[in-house]
Amino acid sequence: MNQQNIRYFLFLYFILSAFFSKAAFDQHISWKSEVEKISGDEFNIKIICSLDDDWHVYSQFTEANGPLPTEFRFEKNAAVVLIGKPKEIGKLKKQFDELFGVTVSSFSNTVTFVQKVKIKSPNATLKGEFDGQVCKDEEGCIPFGPEKFSIPLSGTVSAATADTSRNIPEQTEPTDTPTAVTKGMASAVAATFDWKYAENSCSVQAQSKDKSYWWIFVAGFLGGLLALLTPCVFPMVPLTVSFFTKGGKDRKQGIRKALIYGISIIVIYLLLGIIITGVFGSDALNAMSTNMWFNLLFFIVFVIFAFSFFGYYEITLPASWANKSDALSSKGGNIGIFFMAFTLALVSFSCTGPIIGTLLVEAATGGGPTLLNHIPLKPLLGMFGFSLALSLPFTLFALFPQWLHSLPKSGGWLNTVKVVLGFLELALAFKFLSVVDLTQNWGFFRIELFLGAWILIFTLLALFSFGLIRFPHDNPKEKLGKGRLAVGVASVVFVGYLLTGYSYKPLKLLSGLAPPSSYNFKKENKEELLHFTDYNEGLAYAKTHDLPILLDFTGFGCVNCRKIEENVWSDASIQSLMKKYVVISLYVDDRKPLPESEWFASDATGKQKEIKTVGGKWSDFQARHFKTNAQPQYVLINTKEQLLNQPVDYSFSADKNNYAAFLQCGLSMQEQLRQD
Repeated sequence: MNQQNIRYFLFLYFILSAFFSKAAFDQHISWKSEVEKISGDEFNIKIICSLDDDWHVYSQFTEANGPLPTEFRFEKNAAVVLIGKPKEIGKLKKQFDELFGVTVSSFSNTVTFVQKVKIKSPNATLKGEFDGQVCKDEEGCIPFGPEKFSIPLSGTVSAATADTSRNIPEQTEPTDTPTAVTKGMASAVAATFDWKYAENSCSVQAQSKDKSYWWIFVAGFLGGLLALLTPCVFPMVPLTVSFFTKGGKDRKQGIRKALIYGISIIVIYLLLGIIITGVFGSDALNAMSTNMWFNLLFFIVFVIFAFSFFGYYEITLPASWANKSDALSSKGGNIGIFFMAFTLALVSFSCTGPIIGTLLVEAATGGGPTLLNHIPLKPLLGMFGFSLALSLPFTLFALFPQWLHSLPKSGGWLNTVKVVLGFLELALAFKFLSVVDLTQNWGFFRIELFLGAWILIFTLLALFSFGLIRFPHDNPKEKLGKGRLAVGVASVVFVGYLLTGYSYKPLKLLSGLAPPSSYNFKKENKEELLHFTDYNEGLAYAKTHDLPILLDFTGFGCVNCRKIEENVWSDASIQSLMKKYVVISLYVDDRKPLPESEWFASDATGKQKEIKTVGGKWSDFQARHFKTNAQPQYVLINTKEQLLNQPVDYSFSADKNNYAAFLQCGLSMQEQLRQD
């Protein structure tokens, strides 16, 4: 189901929920328990969790300040002795998360938690509960639990005299019946929301999230154009086209061969993408993007490629490969044309290799749909854009050979392009070094040093462009053209932009390249938005000052919540709108215990459970009133608890324009209701 259909579904869901007293909540996780007898009085208790495709759950041992881990709590029982902590069995995935600044550990598909116990009396029972959150990339996280279990154990006190042939129940189903609570439903947060104004004239429709795929193709296409302008590729265009259009009386045949040549280029690079991503797989490439050794290797490789572009040495594939391919190209026919294209790919590797490598890794990061459940489609889309840009000139010039006369002659400008690419490669190298620093918590390559490295690189690029410094392949008599002057001016302007980063404000152009602005040596205390973390307190303040309310259903371990706060809330135009609201942030994963007098039972999520924590109270509050348990969710209301427009989720609010329109719509509706 695509994102647009999902939004239609949610809209219908909110309308239909008015006619049903209960809502069904998909937790994306199911579990069962099993008992494995080790000896007469020792057992392994297994909690086996199965997750939906593409969803994952976090380890118990995720680092502090990271996302919400899975947590087990066992009831005290003199008859049962816990031996160690629950062990985890499953496919563990570790990767550094820039938003939390720590390495996070997670499991997908199936994970088994094993707690070893020893009983002191026959027929003992192990009771407890566990909770956590399940997450899906680009969709968000949903807290689950507390899931209660009561598992009977049968054995003898002495292992030496135990009868190991006794039948032990292999599985017991978890119980859903809560123990007695003090106050019952009376302790739930009192609120009565009026949805009558939620569908108003200014409600904003969410934009499609499929732009990322379009931009992957565009990035690949631009990379192909850059590769085309390098000394490895550009001189091949007139030579190859002349081969197809000359030497034969049949021009149609020459055009046909040129078309086959162009298609062959596309096929070769797509096959390369399939082979590389097929060998490593989407999960491996995604994990490699934050792996210390991979990023350190890429830093070194990019520096090596940069100095190769500067002309200090040449990097090529073994000459025998190109010679063999060239020999096969002379066989004629379509096979010969294919190997001509393959020869181009081999001899141009020194210019195209770094571009392709960056494209494949960046496109594979973040998951997405796969081919045959293994090969990620995003890198293939990028490779298609790259190969299309590379193949177009050969086909177009074969169709319109007169255009060849308008091509600039090969010369010093091609070397200039290569040197400029070298500076860009060197700048990108420091992006990988930054990831290593963040991953290993070295703390030395913070935003100040990163900006300093880039300022030095682009200052040198400006000096090169103005002819003040030269490289081995530069012609000392070459005159400075308009292109080089334009690059020099652009570099100076960009250096000025980089200098503004020392004010510790986020640099939007460097999003995803530079370390976060908060990762600095100064460690300044930034003034946060005034907000409340309790609904009743925030509502009382809003009533006193006659202000609308922004309900922020969030979580300490919510990745997408941090993305919104860092990338959307930090925007000056968004902050100016948010200051007109009372912001109430309700953390659904706050495990702070409620006073016993405030415990209550709830069936808001479709099954009855005890609510004993602050986070459980706000999770129940969200589920009961807004029929969802996913974060982030943003709701605009007035002091009469009337909804000012439709609540929105991460997929909508990740776009700044959407979020600004959402906030402005609420303010407009607030004024309209005041006048009424």
